[in-house]
Amino acid sequence: MCLAKAYPNTGMSEPIFENITYIELDGQRIRMQTMFGEEKVIPGRVLEVDFENSRVIVDLYNTSTVPDKP
Repeated sequence: MCLAKAYPNTGMSEPIFENITYIELDGQRIRMQTMFGEEKVIPGRVLEVDFENSRVIVDLYNTSTVPDKP
């Protein structure tokens, strides 16, 4: 089983989050979850999904520009 890793689009080689099995998008935030139930929510949007290499490239938003959800 190949689990995904999320990377910022800044060219960093270090992943933001690893062993991702689930991603939920709401337009402002990305919620990622691992097979072990760990969860991470980041402000941003998905730019690219590479299934062959199990990579998700994300554009991180500045947290001061993302409105709070009601």
